[in-house]
Amino acid sequence: MTSGSNGSHRAFMGVCITLCVILSLTLYVGWRWYFDSIANRNTLLDLAQKAEKRVQDLENLGISFEAATTEAAPASTLPKILAGGDESAKTDPLTPTSPAQSASQQDALYPAESNIKPLPLLESSEEVVQALAVLDQYWKTESWQGRLPLVAHSERVTALMKDYYETQGAKDPVPGALISKARYDIDGTEILYFSYSCSRPTGSLEIAMPRDPQGKFVIDWESLTGYGEISFQDFRSKRPAKPVLMRAYVRLFEYYNFEFSDSKKYLCIKLMSENGDNSIYAYCERGTKLSRWIETDLASTGPTEFKGYTLLISFPPNAQSNQCVNLDKVVAQRWLQVP
Repeated sequence: MTSGSNGSHRAFMGVCITLCVILSLTLYVGWRWYFDSIANRNTLLDLAQKAEKRVQDLENLGISFEAATTEAAPASTLPKILAGGDESAKTDPLTPTSPAQSASQQDALYPAESNIKPLPLLESSEEVVQALAVLDQYWKTESWQGRLPLVAHSERVTALMKDYYETQGAKDPVPGALISKARYDIDGTEILYFSYSCSRPTGSLEIAMPRDPQGKFVIDWESLTGYGEISFQDFRSKRPAKPVLMRAYVRLFEYYNFEFSDSKKYLCIKLMSENGDNSIYAYCERGTKLSRWIETDLASTGPTEFKGYTLLISFPPNAQSNQCVNLDKVVAQRWLQVP
């Protein structure tokens, strides 16, 4: 064999050995990666099983699992039944202003300011479990009379519930999945708040729960249902000239017709019923304190966003239509009422 042949043979063997070493290393690394992946997967499955068991344990307590923590941080923005304008100073809810407030504030055509503070919420606390149990019992109770022990201010609200269910023929909104929960202090009144998915115009059903005299959390029924003294349909058909208390979703709008055809004279807002089935347009004169307050408060609503207002509205004398009304007063920037 020639020296050239020996050199070629040694080179070939060197290449083969190098390839074998590379292949061995590749197989070794690959097998290590495979077995490490299996081990990591088993670890993740074990953690997932533990997390699932915790979810089931919390659900057995009536608590929805959120973010694997028992201390829920306050929401960054207040819900629509609570919020209105600047979050650092909120408007007083439906009930009359306190004696310390001036007579001018009580007579104002728009709400005065109050203080709302987010509070920490311990989801696994006995009080939260009790509140969720009250909500569950409310939805399972078919008669409105059976629901009376579960609602706030039941003595006063009894007549309103009878009117709502028997006279107006209205029904409760249907809750979907629980979206969020929070806790607030509103002018010294503690409120538990729950939000559920819903077919309402805002996409959510918001429920506020104050304490009853015995300290138990109960449901603020008026804000839950969006109760008004008359249904939107009856309001449009009867055309009352006397101001009527209504709860509605509102936003700025551009519709000028009939008695309110002058867009330079009047400011228009659209009012939508709590279920979104009916709407009307309310007007006040531009340049007034009420119109300036509304423009400021509703500036962020845009073409589709709504806020929940409690209002007094009425038809003008000899109304030319059933859809254009006077905006007499904004009672509250929200649907909730507190003492």
